[in-house]
Amino acid sequence: MRIAVAGADELVGPHVIEAARRRGHAVVALAGVDLLDEDGLSAELEGVDVVIDVSNSASLDEQAARRFFTSAAATLQRVGAERGVRHIVTLSVVGIDDTGFGYFRAKVEHERAAGSGPVPATIVRATHFHEFPGQLVGRTRDGGHATVFDLRVQTVAATAVAAALVEVAERPAQGRTPDIAGPAPAEVLDLARAFVDHFDLRLELRIDQHTVTGIAEDGLLPQAGATILGPSYTEWLDSPEAAALAADG
Repeated sequence: MRIAVAGADELVGPHVIEAARRRGHAVVALAGVDLLDEDGLSAELEGVDVVIDVSNSASLDEQAARRFFTSAAATLQRVGAERGVRHIVTLSVVGIDDTGFGYFRAKVEHERAAGSGPVPATIVRATHFHEFPGQLVGRTRDGGHATVFDLRVQTVAATAVAAALVEVAERPAQGRTPDIAGPAPAEVLDLARAFVDHFDLRLELRIDQHTVTGIAEDGLLPQAGATILGPSYTEWLDSPEAAALAADG
């Protein structure tokens, strides 16, 4: 097939491209901003069979995220239908229902927009990536300390999610798949500490209890019947992806 990867410039995008090519598909790489350019998108989707949308908002602000997600999803549906796209696969996040966190409310609207159009759609919810704690450390690092969110998660490798998305793209649209998650739940603080210790970053970790609010204690854990994918977080720490993240931080 010919697969367009929307959000090729996001964390999971390159892994989706690699997984698709490994399975013999031709790939069109689209940056997130490409989804807001209707004319440019029309040209890029010529001959495309399936779109895998892993794009993300640049902002956690609810209104900004909602504008991006709904505009991008609506444009993909409209232009995709015009160009003969047969299936749109959209990556979403486990735990976005019944939450006071504005970004997650925007993701709910994203899912609605992604499934509201003439092109058959599949929504794939995944838990946060194994990369998440290390990303927080890198983004908040200030001298000898860094700050992480007070959350309980069940992280999964981005490479594993990418492979799963390509497999979903190869099948007919399903509407919604079972959640995808990693092997075990854990506190973000504990995962971040393991990351810092593994790469000898020598940072004091502090808790941010204010940025992400309105999420139940186990609200980010997968629902029953979820697809559980390895590697474990401990195994992932020995991966090239973890080493690259530590080097970038």
